[in-house]
Amino acid sequence: MADTSPSDHHSYAGSVDALHGNVARATLFGMQNSVSSPTPVISQRLASVRASTAALVEVRRPGVRPPLDVRQTCVLMFALLPAYGLLAYVAWDSRAGLPAEHAGDLLTLMVVAISVGAVLAALAVPVRRGGHILWRTAQFVAVVALGLTLATLHMAARLADTPLMLVGLLGALASIAVNIALWSTEVRRWCMR
Repeated sequence: MADTSPSDHHSYAGSVDALHGNVARATLFGMQNSVSSPTPVISQRLASVRASTAALVEVRRPGVRPPLDVRQTCVLMFALLPAYGLLAYVAWDSRAGLPAEHAGDLLTLMVVAISVGAVLAALAVPVRRGGHILWRTAQFVAVVALGLTLATLHMAARLADTPLMLVGLLGALASIAVNIALWSTEVRRWCMR
């Protein structure tokens, strides 16, 4: 390391303090250290968060086309959006004329169906790009989707509601297919690299 004297080090530390706003200022009651504004610190943290978020969805292998299984899995994940949208619509439509207990359950079913469908469709792109963390998130949401369809089938059986039963069956078949696809060997190999 180069020969540095303590005075050089002190001037360097002083310039760093000045850069970060930690400058000693004379006041009526003596010397006080003050920080000018937290804005640079906040902007640095936001830039760090943006960079971390961008890293989650960046292309892992530019110019390399994903395997066929990965592309088909993404199509299945996008196909769940209209399936769960239909489930939410039928749940909303079935609420009319029911007691408050069942109407509240159907309202909850509707909200969860919309949320699960939207999240799975949003996670299709990171799975196609090979994002490991978001692929694991997609697996978790797909298991939640399967649980949602089982709850739909249970509620349809309690209410003896045939349209809700048919849409629940459609959703169950679709979510089983997505769960199998997300655990397939090619998708795991693509997202684990």
